[in-house]
Amino acid sequence: MPHFESSLVVARTLTDVFEFFRQPANLVRVSPPELHMKLVEGPERIELGSRVIIQARRWGVVQRVVSEITSFESDVAFIDEQREGPLKRWKHTHRFETAGTGTRVIDAIDFEPPGGMLGLVVTAAFVERDLKWIFEHRTRVLGELLGAVA
Repeated sequence: MPHFESSLVVARTLTDVFEFFRQPANLVRVSPPELHMKLVEGPERIELGSRVIIQARRWGVVQRVVSEITSFESDVAFIDEQREGPLKRWKHTHRFETAGTGTRVIDAIDFEPPGGMLGLVVTAAFVERDLKWIFEHRTRVLGELLGAVA
């Protein structure tokens, strides 16, 4: 199964950073504007069992993604898994750890590309390129919002 991983260190406390990521509205804030991402439905702060519905435009079509928080440990990690959406499988593990005076944010994503006609174009390599682009943008924005650590 394809795997993507990204990490960065920000200049905020572990609790502050975890609380930032608990708010689904912040996903929209850190995503590239080209995705036209919109939070359709979700709690103010996620917890175990929360469902979040996002709408975005990618690959030339508007997509609706329903994710569920399947694991949650405060100030440590949470996992969101796609329940409905364009990919066959999506499991995103968000981990947080103290790194000096800041916090390391680690994102690990396991996914399977879509099937059918879309899967002929949207291959694992295609998805990985998209993820690299998205996380480069996200790293830059998180550095601006939460303070980059050199």
